[in-house]
Amino acid sequence: MNAAKTAGRSNLWRDGAVTDEHIAESLDCEVDTIHDIVEAWTSRSLTTTSADPSARRHGPHGCVKLAIAHALVTVCGLAVQDAAAVTAGCWQVTASLLKVLDFAPKPERPGLATVKAAGDDIAVDPFMLFVPHAPEAIPVAAIDEYLDIADGRRVYWRRARRDPYLFASELHRLYMLNRRQSTPEVQAEYLELLGRLREPADHICEWMGSISFGRFRTAPDRFAERTPAMLQSPVWGSSEPNYAASYAMKASVNVSLAARSMKRRILGLGVTDPFSRGVARERSKS
Repeated sequence: MNAAKTAGRSNLWRDGAVTDEHIAESLDCEVDTIHDIVEAWTSRSLTTTSADPSARRHGPHGCVKLAIAHALVTVCGLAVQDAAAVTAGCWQVTASLLKVLDFAPKPERPGLATVKAAGDDIAVDPFMLFVPHAPEAIPVAAIDEYLDIADGRRVYWRRARRDPYLFASELHRLYMLNRRQSTPEVQAEYLELLGRLREPADHICEWMGSISFGRFRTAPDRFAERTPAMLQSPVWGSSEPNYAASYAMKASVNVSLAARSMKRRILGLGVTDPFSRGVARERSKS
């Protein structure tokens, strides 16, 4: 896709003008699936929508919710109604993903707007998630977030203990510092921080709630004394009783990967499965 078309697609995302058809194309699914998810939100009074699906438009928040819902259906095997209920109930997950997908650095001094110089696109994409030359849909260990579905009912949000936004902010700071004063010390610190992206993250896990008959029931406040038996430890491997570690079966989906792959396609950027290349090479050898 040429630069002009890519710029136009970027405006769709920024201006909240993404259609159901754009999303279906980016998720490689039928547009009826998108209609079903949105209608499930509407039927539960979870959102408002246009009576005419062709007139409906989505902003970044709606796009990410749809990407998560689609992943819950295709990867975790949830029914559309259940997936829609989970995405509406777990609004914190969408908000967290958007802080990285649409990263906006805080101004260096309070009250001043952040100025982006020409050619500084990488400065607002510190993890380089939306550069044309990186189409592989691969996990980023240090920042990716997950939804785990235990026994088809309980929903857990698993994410790195280190806030990805703070990680991005530090990476952005070092990038800008390196542009102003490119010293061996600054370069080494920047590259060392980049290298941590592939390191396994120390995860925390929070019980978000449970699916029941097409509805999502939010988990009790884990700090509330009135429900001591339901308190959840946010840390895997805690010595305290952890309901999250007790299940007969569990399905997990990398919602960060699902959301950024969708955004790349909406922006007109390529997305490839790195594992399919290996399979293709093996087949060509045989």
